[in-house]
Amino acid sequence: MMALEGNYVFSLVDATVLNSADCYDSAIYASEVVTIPDVKAGDDYYYADLTLVPGSNPMRFALRSAIKNPRLVPEAAIRVNNASNPFATVAVDGTAYVGYSDRASGEGGTKFQSSADGLRFGNPTVLTYSNRSVDSRRTLMPDGVTWRFYEYNQTTASMTSYSSTDGNSFTADSGVRYAPHASDNNTIGVYDHYTASDGSVVMIYVGDLTGKNNLRMARSTDNGLTFTFLKGNVLGDDDAGGGGSTFIDNKTILLPDGRRRMFAMRSFELYSFISTDGVNWTREPGVRVSYTDFAAAGLTIYSLNDPVPVSTIDGVCRVYVAAATSSTAMTPGSSDWAIVSAVWRE
Repeated sequence: MMALEGNYVFSLVDATVLNSADCYDSAIYASEVVTIPDVKAGDDYYYADLTLVPGSNPMRFALRSAIKNPRLVPEAAIRVNNASNPFATVAVDGTAYVGYSDRASGEGGTKFQSSADGLRFGNPTVLTYSNRSVDSRRTLMPDGVTWRFYEYNQTTASMTSYSSTDGNSFTADSGVRYAPHASDNNTIGVYDHYTASDGSVVMIYVGDLTGKNNLRMARSTDNGLTFTFLKGNVLGDDDAGGGGSTFIDNKTILLPDGRRRMFAMRSFELYSFISTDGVNWTREPGVRVSYTDFAAAGLTIYSLNDPVPVSTIDGVCRVYVAAATSSTAMTPGSSDWAIVSAVWRE
């Protein structure tokens, strides 16, 4: 519990914070106490409980308690230019690898670059099925031996896989691992696989892209060979209205204490969620970082997409994320994209 000094004034109507750029989430207003999940004080953000100052007009709330929210702090400079759809790993020697869809003019395909410090990248290399040890999208199966890399084909609406015993060279598996559930309306977007604590392989993916456009979960109990739909509405946003109002672009990282943290994007802001079993998720209060926060690091960007967390050799969580570098980057074929990064700070 961290204390804040002074009083903070908020205009409240129907439990919603208004007229304050420093408040990101809806307030919870109960009698004389208001809870604000993400309020800025100085350079920090807090989950704050405040009490009503009797007779104040506008309503004034005095601080009762506050817990500092973690943030992702933007890092200066671009990691990789003309790039999107990142994946990333950190090797045991500390070398960082960032992979990406190459958007440079006249090129294309998937490449990766390496860095000794996780910040300055070089040596672009074409990714193939024989050099995937750098690919964070591969998943070690519950048997502790088999690695699988999953691919979804939008044309055939089916997910297939490649397997490996060395985590580097992959060969195609026969058959289909998963097809869209009826509630997905035959569409699947970003997906993420991991082995859960119960020995199953979990897949969380975006479904129903033109409808609810939110996360769903499927699970495999046969070492990642077949997946069965488990549930929808993974993050509780079924009624948000789809589009930019839901949490998408999900990726997770295993924490030292055995919990798993998920990063997801909503309206070009990154949020985080925690799970103890890899199946049930709880949102951590507040926003981790917004695309507008990168201006303080000297970067003008217009979006944040597809966050990918890694743990550095020093145990720091760094998130690589795609960013639109112009207001017209969403135009098909645009190269105005880059990979940027931010680090976790408690």
